[in-house]
Amino acid sequence: MVNEVFRTYDLEATEENVDRELKRYQQLKTEQKRLKLVALSGQVYDGMPHNETNVNGTEEAMYKRLQDQEWVKNEMTLLETAVDYVADTDEKSAQYAAILRWKYLNGFSTDKCCIKYGQEFDKQSYPLARTTFNDKLKQARLKFAEIYPRELRVEVSK
Repeated sequence: MVNEVFRTYDLEATEENVDRELKRYQQLKTEQKRLKLVALSGQVYDGMPHNETNVNGTEEAMYKRLQDQEWVKNEMTLLETAVDYVADTDEKSAQYAAILRWKYLNGFSTDKCCIKYGQEFDKQSYPLARTTFNDKLKQARLKFAEIYPRELRVEVSK
């Protein structure tokens, strides 16, 4: 069932935008690890001046890395919080949030998500069918688009 909010929006394009936005999470996670490793590497000092400016290049580089780390952390937190907020309305929304968390934040495959869904939400712990999972994933993406503060919905061109 399509929510009233989406009557004037292109559902497929909206889903693609949500998919692209949530896939950034794994990229951000990798970038966060890279920035932490760069911060651990030591600076090389040979004691000889290399230029005549008063700018301390080492301090500038460290400051830039700290800014980058903070930006990555904020972007990851925004995505995590938005997925958590999807769960706040009802039980079905809690299922949608779990699907988004497994698929995008944890980076699980579709098969693993189907198994996790069965373990979490099915009384007999049967894995969810892939087609049913994909239907639920579509609904979860649309729910995410409603909540996310950046506009991901695409209006239908008339």
